[in-house]
Amino acid sequence: MGQPLSRQRTTLIQRWYRRLGQRCPRWVHSKMLLIMLGGAVGCYLRYAISRWINQQPWGQFFPFGTLVVNVVGCFILAVAAVIILEHLPPAHQDWYLLIGTGFCGGFTTFSTFGWETYKLLRDGSWSYAVANILGSCLAGLAAIMLAVTLTAMILPKK
Repeated sequence: MGQPLSRQRTTLIQRWYRRLGQRCPRWVHSKMLLIMLGGAVGCYLRYAISRWINQQPWGQFFPFGTLVVNVVGCFILAVAAVIILEHLPPAHQDWYLLIGTGFCGGFTTFSTFGWETYKLLRDGSWSYAVANILGSCLAGLAAIMLAVTLTAMILPKK
């Protein structure tokens, strides 16, 4: 009998990253450059995807572009976090800076919120997860309302 399937997958992923890491130029190992490169790609894709969706007839009455970007960002961040942070050795964790911090950070910060909430649920901290969901959504909306109100008080009306 061979190794369990999950162990075989982990070994395959580790071999792939080891080969990829050997072929990468030296500058790729700079944390700042990894974050900047991932962020640039993520920002552009967020713009392009949201713009395309919002130009569709069905995208005119609801912010589907933002919704799609947020959900896709959550999916990409979770895949990156599970593979890179939980299955690869620490020597490969800089790849998370490119994909998780950089790309997903530029693509959507909502993905980080989703991942952190998932970890709270996974660890059994249901009350903290609910507080995070309600706090982020309600506090975020309240911050926007406050900012709009304060800005309207400072700036002259059109």
